[in-house]
Amino acid sequence: MQSDTDFASEPGPVTTLAEGKAYALHNVIVLDGRVGHYPISARGYAPCNCYLLKEPDAALLLDTGFGIHRDAMIAQIGGLLDPGTALSMSVMRLNDYLSVGNAVPIARRFGIRKLYATIQTAAGSLDFESRNAAEAEANRALMPVEQITGNEWINLGQQGRRIKFNQSPLRLINTRWIYDPLSRALFSSDMFAHSWSATPRDDWTLTAATDTTTEAGVRRFMLSTRYWWLEGARTDELRRELARIFDSYPIETIAPGYGFILKGPEIVERHYRMLDEVLRKLDQSRTPPRYVAHNEDHYV
Repeated sequence: MQSDTDFASEPGPVTTLAEGKAYALHNVIVLDGRVGHYPISARGYAPCNCYLLKEPDAALLLDTGFGIHRDAMIAQIGGLLDPGTALSMSVMRLNDYLSVGNAVPIARRFGIRKLYATIQTAAGSLDFESRNAAEAEANRALMPVEQITGNEWINLGQQGRRIKFNQSPLRLINTRWIYDPLSRALFSSDMFAHSWSATPRDDWTLTAATDTTTEAGVRRFMLSTRYWWLEGARTDELRRELARIFDSYPIETIAPGYGFILKGPEIVERHYRMLDEVLRKLDQSRTPPRYVAHNEDHYV
């Protein structure tokens, strides 16, 4: 079996979400039971996805990837950024290595105009390199924090491209979803990440024509990963908040932090409806509450 390092040295594929405006940066991991984002029994390959939103004078990077993909991420960003572009950054899950692993190396290489974060001390949370107080202070200075609530619009570039931050309606840890009206893409962090591939590939996009996901598969994925607590939970409020997001924006792409990108209004609607139905059936009014052990794998 190929190891993680086999996929770390060279940049992975890049998916264009909107030409010149929005890109997905993929770097592949091997699923062999060690990656907590996927069920223990999952075998195959999945991309870690970071995203770059571009304007002529500014860009916004969403997440920074695992540390093992540092060189690949820097190469991907460098291949997309124009000289002189002011790069800002936002991490969608501040306490998840997939989001934060390469923040300092990226900031050192490209410079960061703003780090959008909900806490003023966020830059310190992204530092995995400093060995003393002086280095820690220098690394924090690489990422000036622009504190936000995490539920507002920001402007990207002088032309004022609007980007909407949203608190995730369904989460285990503090998570933000981001909506880009220009590409009509919803960047959904660790939700809608319920897919992987049996083989490595260059195309990490699912369309209505290629999608074989089932409602049962979505349920198994949720309960086998960080959403084990949903079985017998009160899900009515979660469903209302989820509906609010999908009713508020015209979404044509769901772009998760890992797994396949869902491309097209038809597949977006289908996966939203599957998730909503899973939540409806898991509600305590229909399913008795039950503790799901960490090592219990619904795929076995």
